[in-house]
Amino acid sequence: HYYITNNLRYQGKIMTLLNPEKVETGPLVPINSKVVKMMLTSRMQIGEEHQRIACDRKLGNYMDHCPDWLKAKDNTSKNWMDLDNKMTETIAVVRAIGVEWFLIPDDPDQFKKCEEIEKILFSIMNTMVYLINKICFAPNSTECNTFDVEYARTRFMGKFGPKAAALEELITGPFIMGDTLPVYADYLLYACLYDITVFCPQALEKSAKLSTFMDKFWNYPSPIRGGSNPTRPRLESTSVLLHLTLWSFFLKT
Repeated sequence: HYYITNNLRYQGKIMTLLNPEKVETGPLVPINSKVVKMMLTSRMQIGEEHQRIACDRKLGNYMDHCPDWLKAKDNTSKNWMDLDNKMTETIAVVRAIGVEWFLIPDDPDQFKKCEEIEKILFSIMNTMVYLINKICFAPNSTECNTFDVEYARTRFMGKFGPKAAALEELITGPFIMGDTLPVYADYLLYACLYDITVFCPQALEKSAKLSTFMDKFWNYPSPIRGGSNPTRPRLESTSVLLHLTLWSFFLKT
């Protein structure tokens, strides 16, 4: 699980209070981020070398694009849920790409809608990480003695349901702004929902609009190349552990 590596496992050892070794993941590096690669290659043919150049020249200061609602004003306003800062960094780098490559909506109302979606996704993804850490891998937890993925999924789905409904209220369909080119927040939404469905394959069963969004985005033809997007991942998991290690495929390097 890329997104919470520093909180879960290191060199095959589960960290506990008796084994408090801390793993520093460091800041997000754009060229290694799969959501960045997805955005850079979705509308143009661009090889690894030119991706690196684009990241170095255009995304070196991506945190400058961190939205005001995510910025900590003082110690009382820090986003305590985002323990390793990865969702904050991901939202900032996706915004940076949006600004640089014209993926930010011009219409103020549409931009406000995208920002509301950012806030919901921030809450969803950090809730998922928090629950996994607390329930599944907390050695002193009284809630369960062993790892129980179904218990974790049940707890998460109870939190996810209302958030999914809130997302559907905001999405025009099939994409956030309607039947048009995806904007920056569409990429963020796809990345987050992809992670969630890896962990909970049934997560979108009761969310018709989100399911349609995922299918449309997955098969969206590139206006440059034609055909469906070849950058989409095809993951085949053979175990729950592999599911967990592939979690947050896009959100963390």
